Amino acid sequence: MFRAVSMARSRLLISSANAPVPFTVFFASSLRYLHFLPCSLQFLAFFSATARNPSYRRRRRKSNISGPLPPDQSQIDAAIAQLPPRFTSLDLSAYLASIADPLLCVPLLLHSTQHRPRLFRSDNDDAAAAAPFLTAVNRLGAARLYREMDSAASLAFSFPCLSLPEPFFNSLIHFYAEARWVTKAIGVFKRMRRSSAYGARPTSRTFDLLFTAILGHPGADSYIHHLYMDALRSLFRQMLDSGVAPDVFALNSMIKGYVLSLHLNDALRIFHQMVPIYGVEPDEHTYSYLIHGLCAQGRTRNAKELYTEVRVKGLVPTKRACNSLVSALALAGEVDEAVAAMWEAVGMRRAPDFMTCRTVVQEICERRRPGDAAELLREMMGKEVIDGRCYWELLYGVRQGDGCGNERHWHRFHAEEDG
Repeated sequence: MFRAVSMARSRLLISSANAPVPFTVFFASSLRYLHFLPCSLQFLAFFSATARNPSYRRRRRKSNISGPLPPDQSQIDAAIAQLPPRFTSLDLSAYLASIADPLLCVPLLLHSTQHRPRLFRSDNDDAAAAAPFLTAVNRLGAARLYREMDSAASLAFSFPCLSLPEPFFNSLIHFYAEARWVTKAIGVFKRMRRSSAYGARPTSRTFDLLFTAILGHPGADSYIHHLYMDALRSLFRQMLDSGVAPDVFALNSMIKGYVLSLHLNDALRIFHQMVPIYGVEPDEHTYSYLIHGLCAQGRTRNAKELYTEVRVKGLVPTKRACNSLVSALALAGEVDEAVAAMWEAVGMRRAPDFMTCRTVVQEICERRRPGDAAELLREMMGKEVIDGRCYWELLYGVRQGDGCGNERHWHRFHAEEDG
């Protein structure tokens, strides 16, 4: 044992001359001397000095995956040879839209800008001159070749005399947001604001794309959305200051942002200002965001009022809003209203998910009504609201008395099921 420890010390001193090595990591690399160590120290060999980070490893695996191979020079020469003689910018745009491999778009644009630079001069038609770049951005973005698309955009921005139209910037913002390059999307928006061309100014479509980019964080919690609310409010103020009238999508984005960051009063303020100030009628998504947020905070009465209002208008709320209302009613003790709301949602083709069904069944059992819970499950199974797996899993919870009160209330239910 002492020999193993002395060898371990010598190896540790030698390695510390170059870089500090943690004690536990060193023992993990000395497994051949493990059987000389006492049992109180052997456990150190199986632990690392740093915690595991699965997300980092996942990102590394994704970064190591090689993308599509770039075209070789023979393919580029063959594509250039198929260009029509004395082609125009519209001919180049049509050719870029017709080629099979979108990776050839950037080499063809480079060839055209080097050999036919007059196609992109300011004295030509701006829409026609920018058409090849717009086609290349759309093709590369649709193929999710975002780095090549960024190269095509940089090539277009290298022509200061070329007036790029608003659809080109909107396409860039859309694909940058899809690639989660929000910083580049905001950079394109700032370039639009600095543009002197009237056709390149931001429109309502531009702001809608930016709202989607800011709110599109999969798996983000309320704290993350709270951090991004300042950017969302600033963007909304810029929209109003620039004279762009907000549409229903922009107002819904503000309401959604306030709901996700747990600012329900601000969301309700935007909702009550939609018609009198902005002249925009709320749609089903507006009511759905508010119903979900109110139910999440336990304000069931306000949620029921909005649900009644949206049903009077003939609108159909989303599945998430219906599930939230049914769960909130069941947790508030209004089990019969929850069951009625659930069947109304089923009639609107908004079938409840497993967690909503489980919440309703458990709350019915808490009221010591196991027979009603089993009958509800049989009815849901008969109307194909739930599948067989969910039915037997929920029924097993009912049989076991999971959260359903005293066991002495179950003898009659078991006799009915077994009979």
